[in-house]
Amino acid sequence: MNKLITTIACLICCIVYTQAQNKNNMLSKKEQSIAAISMYAARGNQDSLKVILARGLDCGLTVSEEKEVLTQLYAYCGFPRSMGALVTLMNLTKERAAQGIKDEAGREPSPVKSSDMFVVGGQNQLKLFGRPALGEVLTFAPALDQFLKAHLFGDIFSRDNLDWRTRELSTVAALSVLDGVKNELNTHIAHAKHNGVTQAQIDEVLIMAARCRNGMVLSESDEPAKTFQTDPTITVRKVFYKNRYDIMLCAEMYLPKDFNEAQHYAALIIGHPFGAVKEQCSGLYAQEMARRGYVTLAFDASYQGESGGEPRHTVSPDALVEDFSASVDWLGLQPFIDRNRIGVIGICGSGGFSVCAASLDPRIKALATVSMYDMGRATRNGLGDSMTDEQRRKLLDEVAEQRWKEAETGEARIRFGTPEKLLGNANAVQKEFFDYYRNPLRGYHPRYQGIRFTSQAALMNFYPFAMIKEISPRPVLFIAGEHAHSRYFSEDAYQEASEPKELYIVPGANHVDLYDRMDKIPFEKIYGILLVCFAVIQMKNGNAIRDYDTAKRIRRRVTLQQKQFKDYSICNQLLLNIC
Repeated sequence: MNKLITTIACLICCIVYTQAQNKNNMLSKKEQSIAAISMYAARGNQDSLKVILARGLDCGLTVSEEKEVLTQLYAYCGFPRSMGALVTLMNLTKERAAQGIKDEAGREPSPVKSSDMFVVGGQNQLKLFGRPALGEVLTFAPALDQFLKAHLFGDIFSRDNLDWRTRELSTVAALSVLDGVKNELNTHIAHAKHNGVTQAQIDEVLIMAARCRNGMVLSESDEPAKTFQTDPTITVRKVFYKNRYDIMLCAEMYLPKDFNEAQHYAALIIGHPFGAVKEQCSGLYAQEMARRGYVTLAFDASYQGESGGEPRHTVSPDALVEDFSASVDWLGLQPFIDRNRIGVIGICGSGGFSVCAASLDPRIKALATVSMYDMGRATRNGLGDSMTDEQRRKLLDEVAEQRWKEAETGEARIRFGTPEKLLGNANAVQKEFFDYYRNPLRGYHPRYQGIRFTSQAALMNFYPFAMIKEISPRPVLFIAGEHAHSRYFSEDAYQEASEPKELYIVPGANHVDLYDRMDKIPFEKIYGILLVCFAVIQMKNGNAIRDYDTAKRIRRRVTLQQKQFKDYSICNQLLLNIC
């Protein structure tokens, strides 16, 4: 569908882990602003453009430099986008002047002495590219060659209030967020590098572009904090990849202490609760399992958080299941990942989606669910299967009526699982979720969002356990709190699943406790039972050990060693030796 996004994603896949970040080789604040200005101008996003234009002026860009960037862009994204952006800059400078802010005007370009801009443009083009501009299309349409040389490379590139390196940086940034310009993007990346832009700087621009396409903040400095205390020994890298629905997913990869790209690591994909984001409990799980020696990936589901997908707030069970397989795709392409040791942890709603994914994708070699929800059953039947047929029909009628409203007005109805304010008649389950999602001292995050009310119809038709027996002989671990209102989902799934399987009930825990209560989340149980088991099962010449008791004995041996040495790296090595 969108080949350019694929190109960007592939490029990003190649470079995300090279950003060990030699800061001297990265874009300066001014260059970051120029790249961001170019992206927002090319996308026609005037609100974000205004913010970035102001930020650029504050960090030292002159009005002339910003004006020149926007003027040049007409050649790559058209007069309407360029003129709209220039109007935004013009109005911004007026507003700032009225506020007493004195922006540096900067110098205007020097006059060009030559009267033959075709010749000048040809000379500039040769210097810029390092070779003559060739191409069948220029012979086919010679007027294009005339315009390019005389106007673009003559009139514009002769203006010396921006150097050529900056112009090419701006061009790459603009093209990286436009559709259908893959060849032009690759060409200008080569031109930018010829004019002094480093590969690391190109990589940084492409990361910014992926963020821009997904409506994200473009700079890590603008990132809102995570809901848990981060471990400085764990490296976190933001990565992007596409699922088969052409949606660009955003994830954070957690790398264990002393990570070595020459090694092959087991990997875990962590799915967040329904409507949540990767900066909440899935990130916490990812960090904790990275501390135990795994490469982990916490991703935002399609249509949510920093991942792409339009319209926003949509819930598509197909897409949410596909996200896990797309994450397997991406991890399996990394040279430091052992494809035979990729597992999944699904939390709450992701538990049901991950069961469905593992049932259909045998590349998922082990599965753990925590506080699992079957979102299909919960939507069809209500919690505790308390919904009557009449109530279900009424809900579907409401969904149908809302679809008419959206078809007529385009205005969506967004439903939040947790309201901003807790009503006096709230039940225990509502209070439990409120204490996490709306508590700034616990799980509140600004990216937490609701779902489209109309998505409930699709959820009603979702049956995640229909093929659960297909997971066998791969192991699956179901974890639920003793007092969790959702416990029955895990118990019923356990009954339907085939061996090897295990159900672990956490004493004294409710549903939400297993999101973030470090004293209740059984990380050692996950590590010792499921993940060690999954590694054992996969290391025997790729054949599954159908005797689960054997796997358990090996597990106990390894976990006893872990307790003795207090070192997961030693434990992991012992496991490999045993296998």
